[in-house]
Amino acid sequence: MRDTKYDVTDTIFAISSPSSDQRVILRITGPDTIEICRHIWTAPLESPKVGHAPPYILSGSVAVDAELNVDAKLYFFVTPHSFTGDDVVEIHTDMNSAVTEALIKNIMEHGLRMAEPGEFTARAFLNGKIDLVQAEAVNEIIISTNEYQLAAAEKLLGGQLGEATAELCESLMDCLSLIEAGLDFSGEDIEFITRDEAVARLVDIKNRLERLLSGSIQYETVIDLPAVGIAGAPNAGKSTLLNKLLGMERSIVSDQHKTTRDILTGICQLSQYQCVLFDCAGLVIDPDNILDELAQQAAIEALRNSDIVIFCVDLSETDWSQDIAIRQLIESKIVLPVATKSDLLCEQMLPEHLTALNELFSADFLLISAQIGTGVELLRKILDAKLTEKFSIPRTSNVALTTRHRQAVTEGMDYVDESIDELKAGNDEVAALTLRGAFQAVSDIRQPIAAHVDEQILKQIFNRFCIGK
Repeated sequence: MRDTKYDVTDTIFAISSPSSDQRVILRITGPDTIEICRHIWTAPLESPKVGHAPPYILSGSVAVDAELNVDAKLYFFVTPHSFTGDDVVEIHTDMNSAVTEALIKNIMEHGLRMAEPGEFTARAFLNGKIDLVQAEAVNEIIISTNEYQLAAAEKLLGGQLGEATAELCESLMDCLSLIEAGLDFSGEDIEFITRDEAVARLVDIKNRLERLLSGSIQYETVIDLPAVGIAGAPNAGKSTLLNKLLGMERSIVSDQHKTTRDILTGICQLSQYQCVLFDCAGLVIDPDNILDELAQQAAIEALRNSDIVIFCVDLSETDWSQDIAIRQLIESKIVLPVATKSDLLCEQMLPEHLTALNELFSADFLLISAQIGTGVELLRKILDAKLTEKFSIPRTSNVALTTRHRQAVTEGMDYVDESIDELKAGNDEVAALTLRGAFQAVSDIRQPIAAHVDEQILKQIFNRFCIGK
């Protein structure tokens, strides 16, 4: 976002549809939304009454410039029944990128400012329409790459974490108010809460914070795309398999050894998951030169950090001693052995070679021919199943916590611990002070107190959004 503070008095706009689509969605929000729309909407535009159930839909055309009008539909979401809390208009139309650029120029000439990344969602947060957890969830839903990340983001958006932290904040404030009331009337013969009762309450709050932390899903475990590496000896069919799984010619395929030097990657779309699929230099036992040695080191390091390794062995060979040594170099916890180049053997030879390979490695190799497609779809299904098993999110009511959330919960627990210790030592004033810190830490998860909102934190959250969201 910009260096200046968030200004909710501006009227902003953005193209909120993907740039690759011909279907264009223009989004406008702010106090001058209706007036601006009257300049670019060619049909009569009457302002709906406040409280009109959204959306108010009109058919007409939008003025791209002084000469060109394009048919469109206008969706009007009236305050307070809108995402941002202000009037929101969405104009849906079909146009190419050149016409879209002309429309943007026309709008800016009428005084509108293009929205910064995430500014629409920031407006919703600042206007009290959503809490900070739900604001983060909007972006996570947009960028989700698998059903588990989407499920975790939907839990955040659903407000489960907000509800849990709101209840904790209420308990913290209730205990704090009783302790401070006792301090205020320390000269009177009034006891609002005994130290033992306060300690018991705080122990219960600490246990609830611990359950929230231990029973939650660590959100970052489902955000990053899992990595799947393809490993094997030079010319074992790795590059051909990479291209087949990706559905594109990402890697150079050659009969010559050591064609692949660098690590080549691509996004592989499976049934439930996306993964980063990579091919690296063929592994050898004794590199010939410094280039081979560097390529080998890079390959081994990449495979070590991968979630799954597809281990390729050329089924058409008769001597697999080098492959046995190469298998020892692969440290990944999940290895899928595949017997490549099955198309080079006749049907009579296939069972014999496959049985020998399975016995030699004490593993069940999947028969593959990337050249003609044999076994490729089955490999994709196995990959999907392995990734689902490895990254599966429990189908429970547990919430998903980001690193920011976990840090706040941990900080709150530390403050509560300090408060308990101070109460036991008879230091009620210090206990109240640290309890204020606990309340602040937990409340900042969903709705930071205005006086304590850290602009840098908000920037870090909303800068990850795309424009128009």
